[in-house]
Amino acid sequence: MPDSSLQSNKTFLSALKKVLSSLVHLVVRFGMTYPEFLELLKRVYVEEVRQELARKNEKVTLSRISVVSGVHRKDVKRFIEEQDEDSIPEKVSLTARLVSLWLGDSRFLDDHGEPKVLPRQGSNSFEELVSSVSKDVRARTILDEWRERGLVEELESGFALNQSALYPTDDLATKIAFFARNTSNHIAACDHNLQGSGDLYPERSVYYNQLSKESVDELQAYISQASQELLVGVNKKAQQLAEHDDANGGGQHRFILGTYFYREQEQSDA
Repeated sequence: MPDSSLQSNKTFLSALKKVLSSLVHLVVRFGMTYPEFLELLKRVYVEEVRQELARKNEKVTLSRISVVSGVHRKDVKRFIEEQDEDSIPEKVSLTARLVSLWLGDSRFLDDHGEPKVLPRQGSNSFEELVSSVSKDVRARTILDEWRERGLVEELESGFALNQSALYPTDDLATKIAFFARNTSNHIAACDHNLQGSGDLYPERSVYYNQLSKESVDELQAYISQASQELLVGVNKKAQQLAEHDDANGGGQHRFILGTYFYREQEQSDA
């Protein structure tokens, strides 16, 4: 192996250790033991190798998957027979779609591009919002849940979307669903950029250290507002393009844009 490849491999392993440290910290906090984590890791290895072989149009057999992944053939067979479906909970997905529509569809926006106060029934109402996404869920059911969570506020003229209550949420299932979707897509974007082929995906960050707690408090409030404005603006643009695509037969591509903020007190020897 050339020296450059050895150095790249060493650099990647060092970076991977840092990523895994944060992941294992989370795993330990949720009470998962190493054998449980290893079992999950083997299952994921088998699935990813199977998909990679299929993408390369190579023959997908138990033996081939076992050789490439290093997982014992009997485990490969068991994992394939026990394939489970990973999906975002239906309730979480429905809420996200409804909020996106309320924030981006012209029917539910005022002249300033802000979400309207929606009447319960009639034209451009809360019922119409729900029925635009699903005919199987009653608007009253969604409304009761959202009022309990503080997502909507009842006014004399109707219901207002409480944008400040959108995120974060106290619902653990929702937090886990967004953790899975956002983190997996972020890593996929990094993978694409590390390959160095095609257009690089935007992946940027701003980093400062040796700041006071008060400065970071102020930055956190500023970033929260700025990121909300960015995502709402992108959502409106995406909604317009989605309507255009739907009118022209639809498409088969997706995208995701996310923001994150992290802070901590540095160690004295940092």
